[in-house]
Amino acid sequence: MKHIRSFLLFAIPVALFVFSCRKENPPGPTGPTGPPAAGLIRFDSMAVGQISKYIGLTGEDYYTSNNDNYQYVDDTLVLEIVAQDANGFLVAESLHYVGDVYPWIGEHPDSVYHYYLEVKDDTLKAKKVPSPSQWPYPDSRIFSFRTAMNDGGLPLAQITSPKVDILGWKTSLGYCECRREAYTEDYTLFGVDYPPLNVIVENSAMAFDGNGETYVYSKETGVVRFSTYGWWTQSGYGW
Repeated sequence: MKHIRSFLLFAIPVALFVFSCRKENPPGPTGPTGPPAAGLIRFDSMAVGQISKYIGLTGEDYYTSNNDNYQYVDDTLVLEIVAQDANGFLVAESLHYVGDVYPWIGEHPDSVYHYYLEVKDDTLKAKKVPSPSQWPYPDSRIFSFRTAMNDGGLPLAQITSPKVDILGWKTSLGYCECRREAYTEDYTLFGVDYPPLNVIVENSAMAFDGNGETYVYSKETGVVRFSTYGWWTQSGYGW
């Protein structure tokens, strides 16, 4: 059984199901300008059949920049666009894992979640599949309540200031219990050079002992990294 504290995971699109549990980068896709358009979910041109896969990494001490304590884990999140209708693009979200499942996955590691992705007014939102349930939000391991599902959504227009760096599993932004928008450029991950990416850090709830969350993404690449983390432990989970 895997024993861990609460950890921070970032979303990392990859084309592999098997990867390292070490801190060093496992092998991944390569390309001069980022991941290929065909196959991966692009927010600017979503289509049935697109698939994005994510591996997790775990880390601690979110509040401090004095260390870089993280490692990759052996769980893969798979998002596939399986249909399109008036509600948007229907996504099937599944988890592929090796051996025991880390506690942050929750009680339903074998569940396949379904929800819609919709782009409206250059903003991405995740929406619940219509059902009798009165709970208004879809189940997802990557699209969160506060950022992707609330009234704001994820803005797809390129954010132009300030510029930040992605340092290991953190950004170069200092700790703040607030919402901030930024961008990063010249970012390389697993040999892939990405175009400029938006960075949304929504930590407002941490002022009330709630969770913060970070998205790194663009309309061309979809989500590149995601995390959610708690105020009490300064660690959390995500992809």
